[in-house]
Amino acid sequence: MNLANLIIISVIGTGISSIAVQIITVREFLSQFSGNEITISLVLFCWLMVSGIGSLAARFFSKKSTTLYSVIALLTALFPLIQIIAIRLFRDFIFIHGESPGLYPIFFFILTFSAPYAFLIGFILPYSLSIIKTMDTEFTVGELYISDNIGDITGGVLCSFVLVYFFSPFKIIAFSSFLLILVSLVLFIFLKRYLLFFVAFLSIALFFTFAFDKRFELSTLFHQYGVNIVSYQESPYGRIVLTKEKEEYTFWESGAPTFSAFNITAAEEKIHYPLSQLDNVDDVLLVSGGMGETLGEILKYSPRHIDYVELDPALINVASQFGILSPHAHVSIIPADGRRYITDSKKRYSAIILDLPEPDTFQVNRFYTSEFFNRIKRILEKGGVFSFSLIANPNYLSEVRVKKLSSIFNTLKKYFHNVLLIPGEEIYFLASDKTLSTDIPLKLREKSIVTSYIDGFYYGNVTKERIKFLNESINPDEFINTDFHPRVINIMFNEWFRKYGTSPNWFLAGLFGLLACYIFLIRKEEYVLFSTGFVSMGVEMLILFSFQVIYGYIYLKIGAVITSFLFGLLPGAILGSRWKNKGKGMLIGAEAGMILLLLTYLIWVNSYHSMVPEFAFLLYGFIFSLLCGLQFPVAAEMIGEEKSPAAGLFAADLVGAGAGTLAIGTLLIPLFGIQAAIIALILIKTVSGIVILKG
Repeated sequence: MNLANLIIISVIGTGISSIAVQIITVREFLSQFSGNEITISLVLFCWLMVSGIGSLAARFFSKKSTTLYSVIALLTALFPLIQIIAIRLFRDFIFIHGESPGLYPIFFFILTFSAPYAFLIGFILPYSLSIIKTMDTEFTVGELYISDNIGDITGGVLCSFVLVYFFSPFKIIAFSSFLLILVSLVLFIFLKRYLLFFVAFLSIALFFTFAFDKRFELSTLFHQYGVNIVSYQESPYGRIVLTKEKEEYTFWESGAPTFSAFNITAAEEKIHYPLSQLDNVDDVLLVSGGMGETLGEILKYSPRHIDYVELDPALINVASQFGILSPHAHVSIIPADGRRYITDSKKRYSAIILDLPEPDTFQVNRFYTSEFFNRIKRILEKGGVFSFSLIANPNYLSEVRVKKLSSIFNTLKKYFHNVLLIPGEEIYFLASDKTLSTDIPLKLREKSIVTSYIDGFYYGNVTKERIKFLNESINPDEFINTDFHPRVINIMFNEWFRKYGTSPNWFLAGLFGLLACYIFLIRKEEYVLFSTGFVSMGVEMLILFSFQVIYGYIYLKIGAVITSFLFGLLPGAILGSRWKNKGKGMLIGAEAGMILLLLTYLIWVNSYHSMVPEFAFLLYGFIFSLLCGLQFPVAAEMIGEEKSPAAGLFAADLVGAGAGTLAIGTLLIPLFGIQAAIIALILIKTVSGIVILKG
């Protein structure tokens, strides 16, 4: 095996490592910032933009040294472990423990800790081509693109469908970096750099020692969760951490506390407010929150059966292991997505109780939309009760909080004759077609049900004045909340900026100015790839958010969606290399195909009435990215290999992808909905087609 082949293998190894690290990094930041999906687009934006800068830097780097390349390759393999450790340790060093940071602090934190590795990834690909070309070997930009895609696909498949199910993040990094580490060592031997080989060997030994030390990995979580961690699991659905202080257990999912044992007040309010309204309690559906005292409170009504739905089996296993969740003859524990279960269920329930966090993310918002409430109504018995709660101060409601409560109230009112708001520790929504009462203690006495909190404190907290104030605050003209036009997410997004006294306008203006200057300076072929990168990542964001709306477990499927796009790039690049002499005609055909696919997506969103198989999203991503992959070799041929187009084309693709990720995932979808985002992407591709025709 010659030196050029070793470098080509290292390119494949870089692809394997980089995609796995990208997936792990996204999941890590999701856990650090409580599962906020906007974090996904911020991570990918920073990653892609800095990678683009790295590719541009390679164009101006004149020193062509195989030894230097070997050192950079090894650093690229080892650095991800340092990156993940730094993210965990510095999160609570930079931010106050428990603080929910604003957009700008989150953005700069992500940029700071993802930029070094992203720069290396962007730099190493075009630099590897410049090294290969010094060896009198015919190796084109298209072939480099294909080699990188082979590595990307392999890394995506390994991480998404194998490693993430069996290993923790540190071990995944170790496994995915193994090929690049091995090739780096072989390169040092091949080049007879024995001192560097010795230093590299020691560094690698330390790398694997820390990567496979379970206690060390657990210790990196102490800053976020404290030292009282009694259980830690990396589930495919999220990070599950159980802490214990004195006798009280607290569950953390993806960085957010979701349940504390022995909270009798919350358990009584959650259960007795809705169930006391019923004359007879037959079947009860509890969506999440079934641990601690909750199930015991339901059992006081002697229901026929309780179905408790919890998404993550790992959470159920941990709760059972520590006695927080005990088996009962009248309780069925169902590991499933709550919305998916309700959509598919043929069973009808006397009461459905939703116990979920605030709808601050797309994953949770999908339980507070018109489409979901319609599904609830379908499986609720006549005269049944549906309930949930939202955080709010019963004595004061901000303008933003009123909008949020009003949007959800108006959405719920579409399907139920009576919607009652009760101000407890949280604001409780009760919905039914039967008459509802606010006198919960009276209802409980009629049923001879004894409680601790409600019997003693209800009348003092739930006063007529508070109930009147709350109901009079609701604005009947507020927009309803839907799956693909998430009004509540829009409200929460605006609240996010108001809370910190900031605005995205200056940031967007600065970014737009820089992109305008960049577009002005690049070739028209590079602009086509810029727009393709923009639209490709924009569509990836569309699929991620749409998938989240329907299935609700994007933490698990991030890798699968990313991999589906990578799968399409490879055959696209191969076909593009074969047909690259067709030039402008090939580019126009790919542009038309992308616009047609976007129009198809728009039609589906506007006529969305049923579930779509997971495979349909992955197939769509594959076909779309195939069209994108066609364009890279064609653009390189149009520029000419003699002009060394690799750095400029990689940079244009990456910068465009970064801009598309930010514009679609962070701004257009949260602020204006998925339909507006699709229309924007169609316009971007239309302009690109015009540029090709006039070129």
